[in-house]
Amino acid sequence: MAIRSGASTGVIVSLVVFVLATVFLLVLSIVFYVGNREQLETVLSAEASLNEYATSIERSGDSLQQIAALAKSSNQSVTGYLKGELDERNKWLTGNPESTVIDLQSLFGPNINSNNPVSLLVKSLEGKVRSRQQELDARVTDLSTAHDTIASLQTELKTQAQAKTSEVQLVKNEWQDVQDESAGLSVKASKFFDGRENRLSDVREENLGRIKMLTNDANVLRRENARLESTISDLRTKFDKGRMNIVDPALLVDGTVLEIGTGNEVFIDRGSDDRIVLGMRFDIYDSSSQLRPDSEGNYPMGKASVEVIKVGKTTSTAKIIRTSSSQPIVRNNIIVNPIYDPNYNYSFLVHGNFDADGDGNPDASNKFIVDIINNWGGVIVEDEGELPGDLDFLVLGIAPKNPLHRPGKNATISMYDEYARQQKAYKDYKHLLEQAQTTKIPVLSPNRLFVLTGQRR
Repeated sequence: MAIRSGASTGVIVSLVVFVLATVFLLVLSIVFYVGNREQLETVLSAEASLNEYATSIERSGDSLQQIAALAKSSNQSVTGYLKGELDERNKWLTGNPESTVIDLQSLFGPNINSNNPVSLLVKSLEGKVRSRQQELDARVTDLSTAHDTIASLQTELKTQAQAKTSEVQLVKNEWQDVQDESAGLSVKASKFFDGRENRLSDVREENLGRIKMLTNDANVLRRENARLESTISDLRTKFDKGRMNIVDPALLVDGTVLEIGTGNEVFIDRGSDDRIVLGMRFDIYDSSSQLRPDSEGNYPMGKASVEVIKVGKTTSTAKIIRTSSSQPIVRNNIIVNPIYDPNYNYSFLVHGNFDADGDGNPDASNKFIVDIINNWGGVIVEDEGELPGDLDFLVLGIAPKNPLHRPGKNATISMYDEYARQQKAYKDYKHLLEQAQTTKIPVLSPNRLFVLTGQRR
């Protein structure tokens, strides 16, 4: 029993010691854990505070190490060193060490950024200043040259002024001589005009008899002219009566259609014996009753047109150049061309300007009208401003306008000449037209001439 009791006591003691040791270790662990956590929190807090100034990556970079070295060499903290550098740059840029980036952007504008720094702007401005300075230097040189030129011109003007003064004095002296001579001439002229009045009076009395005689001769010639005009009027009336059959449009029939060919051709009863030539054109009408002008003097166009392509002795072949399915050419239709006549050459007077190419502007020459008439056997009468008594047709071009505005006082000679030319053209045109209307000579415009000769299709 005793032995068992001692053994139990040792076990208990060991157990107590183990429990105490365990409790001690537990307490020690708790103490160390609490201390380590406080230190860890302190380290984390310090790390967070340090990260506010520089991250671990930035601290390990070469640039921060260089800044730290520069701060240490100047016995400053990194923050103090950077603050000093920033203040110094702000002073350089704006003069205010407290300037912010927003202030710099407001001062230098929105175009200043990392891609366009202030240094580039300064260099650009320096380049512009140098360029402007060079321009100013060139202008100064030009001004210096101009100043020298002005000085030279002033010297020359002074020399010329002195010379002109001498010339003016010389002219004054000559003018005095002229005035003295003019006074003498005035006396002589007065004497001359006094004698001239006397001579004019003598001449007037001497010529009164001659004027009276010429007046009587003029009266005699006036009466003779009136008698001759009356005789001419009577003769023209008789002549017109004798040639009414020539100018009557209803009797301008030149032949008939003998037969219609199988192709595009017809046969007419006129040949070389009737002075038919190749290329002559005729309009085709049903009868002569259609050859009557309208109220404006325009003749109707024929129902068809033909052109001579083969000439026989008494007949000819013509091709059809214009026709209508509703009005075909038939046998015994009449052919008409007012310029052509087998037994008579019509005379034409061509006056004025004509529109040859149809552009609305008159051409200076009327040769194409003259050529048409010559090709058809007509006779061209020279235009002398008057209608001859044996004229058959008057061909008038575009009526010229009457110039209403006379050139002013400041007009040139060429403007007066042009006004006179236009006025003469208007008067000549009007005079010929009035003569033709008075003497009943047919007046043809280009359109009427083209229609009647088959030229206009």
